[in-house]
Amino acid sequence: MNSLLRTDTVKKLAWVYTVLILLLVALPINGKDQPFGKLNDNYVLQIRLDYLSHAFLFVPWVLLVSYGWEFHGRSQKWWTGSFLLALLFAAFCEYLQLLLPYRTFNINDLVSNCLSIVLGYLLAYGLKRLISYTNHA
Repeated sequence: MNSLLRTDTVKKLAWVYTVLILLLVALPINGKDQPFGKLNDNYVLQIRLDYLSHAFLFVPWVLLVSYGWEFHGRSQKWWTGSFLLALLFAAFCEYLQLLLPYRTFNINDLVSNCLSIVLGYLLAYGLKRLISYTNHA
């Protein structure tokens, strides 16, 4: 198997991505002195860019975690528990901003974070079914 796809490598990438998410949440990166201006002032198809970034932030994280900890071989009960933990992590990331004086809590960001978790799990579950199908074919 290719060394890039080994589960221990993917676990390390998942941990790095987790730290990256926490840094993005905790650092003061939404000031007016940023190169592209405030994230809140940028729009794509009349949707704020920061909402879109929240909506896709956790998708790679879910895929890395699900592959690194081999979710494809786990029971439905295990998937449900890990899904709830992932939603808690997404909520924690938004709640953390409430505690920081230079960040703000936004319910739309929380919804986008949770949507990102759902999208990630749908993709991970689809990959699980694809892996099961190709292993049995």
